[in-house]
Amino acid sequence: MKTADITTIFIALAVTLLQIAIGAFPVAMFAFPLNTLAMLLWVVAMLHIYRYRTTSAIAKFMLSREATWLSLLIMAATGVVLGLQRNPMSDAWAVVIGLLFVQSHLMFVVLRGWRVNNRIRWRFAILHIGLLLALGAGFWGAPDREQLRIAVESHPSREAYTIEGVERRLPYDIALKEFKTEMSENNTPTNYTARIVVEGESVVLRVNHPYNRTWSEKIYLINGGVAHNGSDYAIVEVVREPWQWLSAVGIVMLIVGDVLLFLCGPKGRR
Repeated sequence: MKTADITTIFIALAVTLLQIAIGAFPVAMFAFPLNTLAMLLWVVAMLHIYRYRTTSAIAKFMLSREATWLSLLIMAATGVVLGLQRNPMSDAWAVVIGLLFVQSHLMFVVLRGWRVNNRIRWRFAILHIGLLLALGAGFWGAPDREQLRIAVESHPSREAYTIEGVERRLPYDIALKEFKTEMSENNTPTNYTARIVVEGESVVLRVNHPYNRTWSEKIYLINGGVAHNGSDYAIVEVVREPWQWLSAVGIVMLIVGDVLLFLCGPKGRR
């Protein structure tokens, strides 16, 4: 039996046993600083294993064509799973271990291919490192992502709740000034608009048109209506993604790498 087959069977059995024995992966437990520490330990481990690439069976497999095909298969399956979910990262062990394997394989590919004959392959390095950063930001930064919802009325409030119902207090007040519902000819809602006050600033929210409070925090309009006392209310969602800057850097590097490949080709031209 080939190493790729053994590795695939081992990963499948491991994730199945972990899912049965432990349940969902404890994503929240690895919030900062544990996720940063785990990422640094993973980088050190990858560098150490790569040093013995000529003798290590793990390194040889991670640099093989079979590992590439397995990574592509995992990415395709993970894309389908995550595409059906609202959160950017699933708490299933199969998704977590699968994405970790893809990143490990990509790290080995970068270490092997970024330099040839003592010359840096800039297009290769920019493209592959950008992909590694984009994947890593979503993976390692998932525990730090917050998704809070708050019912906003005319009086200022900052008591928000997680999806699980845990109360979180915002560092600023949100108040509702106006809420409108656009109706169709059939008298059904077609769009919602809310004017809120955030830190003294008047902001207009529409569905799928969030307010960017900071580079890592967005405020979305979810729903609204009229309360029992006759006053308007709106349900807004505050999404915080502290690792978004790293994802943005990776995406920019991917774009730059693609442009360089288009202009110069994979090997360059004289």
